[in-house]
Amino acid sequence: MKVREIINKKTGERLISFGGEDFENVNPSLHFYNASFVTRMMILEPDETSGRKKPTKKGAKTLIKVVKECRDFIDKFREVRIPIELTHLLNTKKKKEQTKLLNGLRINPDILMAFLLMAGDKDYTLSQYVSEHQTKAVNSTKMPLAYMQKKDGTIEKLGNTELTNGQLKQALEQRSVKVAKILEKGDEWHCFFLTYNSIGGKENWQNGQPHFHYISNLFGIEKKNVIKQIKSKNYKLGNLPHIALDDYGKQPEEKT
Repeated sequence: MKVREIINKKTGERLISFGGEDFENVNPSLHFYNASFVTRMMILEPDETSGRKKPTKKGAKTLIKVVKECRDFIDKFREVRIPIELTHLLNTKKKKEQTKLLNGLRINPDILMAFLLMAGDKDYTLSQYVSEHQTKAVNSTKMPLAYMQKKDGTIEKLGNTELTNGQLKQALEQRSVKVAKILEKGDEWHCFFLTYNSIGGKENWQNGQPHFHYISNLFGIEKKNVIKQIKSKNYKLGNLPHIALDDYGKQPEEKT
């Protein structure tokens, strides 16, 4: 798991970010357990976890506690009900059947996690591919160390910058980001991917409903070409099935 620490030496402010990296052919359960473990340990004991400080008795107690918490975290998702359409998806052999199964399907982040774990139990491996392309309208060399837009629309910054809050907001809104998760076993693979536009209500589908796009080995496009398109700024994969994503992103009822 990719961990990035940003420290403002002038103010002592510290920001820790997790994930956002590519990985290939991992066991889903082990991967998510390790990611959960590292995240919790870095938040609770950052200096010991990063190796800047020698292990202490307090750190050892924290580790034992976190091990149990992470096991419970993974086990919680195994109790989530997975739509039968997703279960059948792993057994289909025709593109038409896959498209029919996904038509009208709605999931949320918990269901997706449960499905990935279930697929792992069936010997599927998981890969992730991420791409981000910044807008050319904003000078990327003048960015602060880190920044984010809060729910109320204001910009929170770490470090100095010449850019205005409006320019930073523009950089966030106009960047192109895609995240793809691919389950595979042998020659069979299933790719679920989203874009920041698809979860931000900016795509014209069901009144801006956040959604995943889906493609598999049955769609006639090689996996390496799908990954290439995910990595590009503007992907071209044709008209793909959509899966509505609830409880995440900018839901239609949140629009003003």
